[in-house]
Order: sequence, then C-alpha cells, then structure tokens
Amino acid sequence: MLTPSAPKLRSLLALLALRSNYVVSTGTLMEELWGNNPPVSALATLQTYIYQLRRVLAECSPGRQILQTKPLGYVISLDRDELDWNVFQDHVKDGRAALDRGGAEAASMALSRALALSSGNPLGDVDAGQVLAAHVNELAENKLQALELRIEADLMLGRARDLVVELKTLIAEHPFHEVFYTKLMLSLERSGRRAEALDVYHQLRRTLVNELGIEPSARTHQFQAQLLAAYEDPHRDSTADNAPIAVVTPRFPRPAQLPADLPDFVGRADTVDTLCELSLGTDRTTSARLLHVNGMIGIGKSALALHVAHRVRDRFADGQFHADLRGSTDQPADPSAVLGHFLHATGLTDAELPQDLDERAQMFRSWTADRTVLVVFDDVASGAQIRPLLPGGSRCTVLVTSCGWLPGLDGAKVIELDPLEVESCVEMLAAMLGWRRVEEEEDMARSIAALCGRLPLAIRAIGTKLAAAPNYPLRKVVRRLSDERRLLRELRTHEWTLETRLARERARLSPQAARLLESIARRSTDPYVDPGKAAALADLELFTTELLLEELVRTRFLRTVDLDGYGAGGFVIPPVIRSFVLQLPHEQTVAPRQPPEGTTINDEAWDFELLARNGYPGQ
Repeated sequence: MLTPSAPKLRSLLALLALRSNYVVSTGTLMEELWGNNPPVSALATLQTYIYQLRRVLAECSPGRQILQTKPLGYVISLDRDELDWNVFQDHVKDGRAALDRGGAEAASMALSRALALSSGNPLGDVDAGQVLAAHVNELAENKLQALELRIEADLMLGRARDLVVELKTLIAEHPFHEVFYTKLMLSLERSGRRAEALDVYHQLRRTLVNELGIEPSARTHQFQAQLLAAYEDPHRDSTADNAPIAVVTPRFPRPAQLPADLPDFVGRADTVDTLCELSLGTDRTTSARLLHVNGMIGIGKSALALHVAHRVRDRFADGQFHADLRGSTDQPADPSAVLGHFLHATGLTDAELPQDLDERAQMFRSWTADRTVLVVFDDVASGAQIRPLLPGGSRCTVLVTSCGWLPGLDGAKVIELDPLEVESCVEMLAAMLGWRRVEEEEDMARSIAALCGRLPLAIRAIGTKLAAAPNYPLRKVVRRLSDERRLLRELRTHEWTLETRLARERARLSPQAARLLESIARRSTDPYVDPGKAAALADLELFTTELLLEELVRTRFLRTVDLDGYGAGGFVIPPVIRSFVLQLPHEQTVAPRQPPEGTTINDEAWDFELLARNGYPGQ
C-alpha cells in the first residue's frame, strides 16, 4: 500500500491511480489541486509534485516506470490487481454473476471480499478537490450497491436475524436510503417481528415527509400493505414467505449489448485514450456525457467507438446498450423501435411497453436517471433521430458515430477522425497476413496503405483477399490498386463494398456540389486543390466555390489540409472518392483525366473466390 504523507501528493496519486492506464491531462490535475484559481506557478509546482511522486513510486517498485509523462498529461501504469478499486469491481462482478445464477453463498462471499477492501469512507484520508470529489461519490455509490447485493444474498441464505443490527446501523448512517429500510422491514418480518417491521415503515415515512417533503415509493408502500395483510392473518407463516423480496429488492437485467471488439484493432492510441477519459469524465453536469465520433465512410468510426466501449464497459455496471441507427442507408432506424428494444432489455414485457414515442423516451430516461449506463449509437442520421434516445442520468455516457456533422446535438464533444497512420495500416495487414509476409514486401505494404487512402475498412478488405491467397504477391496488389478507375472494384468483398454507400451520399449533395466534385476528380492531376483552383476547374465564382467546398467537406467527400505548412487552407480528395467519381457517367463538359503514365487496365476482376480456391500459382 502506497500512502504519501503530503496532502497534494496523496490527491495527485489518488486521481492518477483511479484513472490508471489512461492519460490524465495536465489541466485536469491542476483543476484537482487548485480548483478554478490555480496560481501563476501552478504548472511548475505540478511538475515538482510529479517528480516527487515519481521518486516515491520508484522506491516502491525499483526498476519499473509506473508514472510516465505523455504529450497531454501523465499516466500511471498498473496491473489490474494492483489497485483496490479494480479488485473491488472484480469481486462485485463475481457476486452479481453468482446472484444471477442463484448462487447466494458464492455471491455473499465475493461481495464480502469486495466490501472488506474498504472499511471506511472511500478516500477518506484524501483531500478531494473538484475532480476527485466526483470519483469519491462514484466509489461511495458503488460500495452501497455492493452492500445492498450482499444483504440480498444473506437474506436468500436465511440470515435475516443476523442482519437486523447491521441494517439499523445503516439506517442511522443513511437516513434517506429507502432500500435499507425495506430490507430491515423484511429482516424483521422474517424474524417474526412484524409489528416492528411496520414501525420501520412509519419511521421512514416520517423522515421523508419531514425532511424532504416526499412520500415513500409506491413499491415500499406496496410492501407495507403486504405486511399489514399478513398481520391481519395470524395463520400466515411469515418466516417461510419469500414473496416480499421481489418487492423489496427488484431485480433488473443488466443489458450487455455491445458487439464483439475487433481482436486486431490497431492504431489511434491517443484518440482511444482521449475518448476513454472523456467517457469516464468527472465534470460536474446534470446530463449524460455525449461524445460524437465522425469521419468519412470506411475510416473506422464504428470500430473505434466499439473498442473504446469495451475498454470502459466495466465502469458502467448497470448496463451497456448498442444500436445501429442505419443513418447512411435509405431506411434509418425508427427511434421508437430502438427504444422498444432497449426497454425490453431492461425487463419490460410487450404489455408494459407504451406505443407512443414520447412515452417510451420518458420511460427510458426514468430507467437511466439514477444508473450508470453506456449507450453506443452507430451510424446516426441526424440530431433529431437521436434526441429521443438519450438517457436521462448524469452518470451515463453516449458514444455516437456518423459520417457527417449532426447539427442540434447540443453539448456533444466532437472527435473527427483522420485516416489511419501508415504504420498502423502496415500493422493491420501484418495481423491478418503474418509479419513475415509483410516484412518481405514492406514497401509494397506501405504503398497499399497509401493507395487505399489509409482507410481501415479498405485495408481490411485487401487483407481479407490476401489472406485467402497466401502466394499472391503484394506488388501485384499495388499494380491493380494503382488504376484509379478500378480501385473501388478491387476493394470489393462479398461482405463489403463502398460504391453503394458513396452513391447514396452523393445523391444527397446539391447538384452544384456534385458537379464541383466531379470537376476536381476528373480535371485535376493533383489530389490537392485550393479554393481558387477549384473555382477555375468548375468555372465558378470564388464565393460560390467556397460554399460548395464547405458542403463537400461536411459530407466527407473532401478533407481540409494545410497546403504550405503556414495555414494556407486547401482540400484533398481521398483516393476512394476519386475512384468513385471516375467510374461514374460524366457530363461532356467535364474532360476526364488521363490514367497515370505506365498504368495498364486489366479488365479481368480480382476474383476473390478464385484466389481463395486456387491461390496464386507463382511469381
């Protein structure tokens, strides 16, 4: 156990440890230590604290670099079992699973081990600032939930008499925690002390009415009515009747809807860390955290969001929801149907499910209001489509992906994806083909990455074909991909094609924007253009051209670039977009570009099935 004596070091260590293996930004650390009014010397002082903390950690683990400096902050690297919080979560997870299986004894033991890790208030010996305070609240809430589950397991084991004293103490410590009152009522009822159980209800009611001006919940009132009915029937065997437990401690499914993560996900380490940190953010807010990942088709938005969701799923113990909203198709998902699937996952039956969209949205917001839930919406069409689907709790996080911008998605933190780094593209190919094959033609692997525009889905399509043809040389692939007019055809697989989705997105462009895109693709010999050159290519006024370029950027047919390194704005047309445009019928007024010198056009398609069946016979 590591406990520095200096208060600031304790706070610093606590925050870094609770976010272990994730980068904590310098700004976040300064906010924790000094709030909203850091001194002028805050950065230098923080660096001193980091230096002192690094020395303490080095003494505890000689030869191991636990605390590392990153471009945007600092990160503590810990194995999962080195932090009590992680061990606590693992024990609670085991306890929940055992309880769901009906294994009350195993659940009680696992949850008792979890609770033994924290005998007092979480981080009670640390002066929590603005950031740590939110973590402390989360720790305390998770401890209470674990305690509720352990008491439930003990009730299932017939230990009602042993729980009475503990529950009376808990009520004194948490006078507004209704669940502890109802569990005490149940323990007294099963101990043959039904009159005392009814007195506990009146104690709860007096406390809530006098202090908060509210009545006990309908569920607790229903349990009191059951006790009264039993009290009036002296022949009823209360100690053998377990029916009230369903009223006192309602069970609800914990949705776990995330599709499987990609086993060979590579690259974007900084973006992954940023999204993980944002999804677990401790900023004080009354609404769910909303993160929006956008970028062009095939750039890997869905894979990234799913990878991040799996990285943080353990911090959302009440459930994880996932929905493909099909925003890039002709039939986007109906929000009412999506809410129906979500509410079914919480345990509601068809009879309990309202038909009205607003009522379903209200029900979902109510269910998530006091829960820690992660929701992933993939391929969102518009802000209007997603607004009814947002959870109501401030402890919830929503991850959204879309090809374009989503006006009206208020409060969202936007992460715009760039193409994958070349090294990561090579790594992806190596994961699919083996490093030996890639290293033998590493230059060709880099060329494949460039010709595919460094789009992960394009790289994966090529890797899938090459994996099915182990003797096919990479240089042959480069030759085929170099023909711009055939590029998209070479990227086709039985499960994936870009043409359909690109055609659908192009149909949504204004006619002028579509014509400008065609002019750039067919007339420019350079993938990079500035507004003046684009205006000349399309024979348009500069002002009109700039508006149309903004539309093409917004719809991800063009990307913005710094042309000269000094901020001169320009635009680049990705290779797959150029290939898509070149294979379209075009107006006679737009002269086609000539294929690059030395390029040969082979009319024979790269037959996936033939290669998979026969391979490539030779060099």
